[in-house]
Amino acid sequence: MCDTLLITDSGCDLPRETLEEAGVALLCLPYALDGEERLGEAEQGLSPDAFYDALRTGARSTTSQVRSPDCEAAFRRAHDAGKSAILVTISSGLSASHDTALMARERFLQEYPDARIHVVDSLSVSAGQGLLVMEMARKLAAGASADTVAEWAEDNRLRVNAVFTVDSYEYLVRGGRVSPAVASVGAVLNVKPVLHVDAEGRLAPFMKVRGRQRALSALAEATAERITNPGEQTVIVNHAQCPEDAGALVRMVQERVVVHAVSAGRIGVIIGTHVGPSGLVLAFWGRPRTGCA
Repeated sequence: MCDTLLITDSGCDLPRETLEEAGVALLCLPYALDGEERLGEAEQGLSPDAFYDALRTGARSTTSQVRSPDCEAAFRRAHDAGKSAILVTISSGLSASHDTALMARERFLQEYPDARIHVVDSLSVSAGQGLLVMEMARKLAAGASADTVAEWAEDNRLRVNAVFTVDSYEYLVRGGRVSPAVASVGAVLNVKPVLHVDAEGRLAPFMKVRGRQRALSALAEATAERITNPGEQTVIVNHAQCPEDAGALVRMVQERVVVHAVSAGRIGVIIGTHVGPSGLVLAFWGRPRTGCA
């Protein structure tokens, strides 16, 4: 039996059944839809499609950082079971969840100084965060210690590459990622933003292309250029509510590079709030991220 409880938050966009099979505990990040506060979609009976349908008809969504009591409850679950805990958070470049988790850890250790707790900043999000978490779970299942796995994650997290595109600037503007003026020009010229998670864990411009198909091609090209040991890894493609585009992107990747497999999934409500229904993310292990693309 593994002597470590691995925990992550819903910024990872991993299916609940995948997390359960891997023995990973999930903390749901709060969000509000038209002012109504919610946690994960599973708790509220709201499917990803219902969420994106709501966005398409004008609903407004906002997100919040992880709740400190939820972190402490997860630490307590591990401690009561005599286990170490590793909490992997959504990138500190995109959320204050990592700082909240660190403060929760300090409070818990004041009460239980013998607790063994690690908090790891994934410096990634969505499929990128998911890649890191699943590799950590594999290492723990193989018998590695919490100290070893937490150190490995911090040494290797920048090898996770995550590239995004969206069809509309609307949700990036709402989140303050681009200015309304840039969005207006982009819409007129049919310019589609291609973004990546940079070395500080922030969503940053990667390139701009004209047209959705060129944006998809840019994601596939980035994979072919940056991926390492492709035959040994599973690339993840997550979409918000654009399955046809996700399928096209999977084919483009497979045409350019031979990988072990491509896994298709969904972008959940937390990341979907900021990328909208047209969001697409592709994640893989590759060359370490630097300050630029």
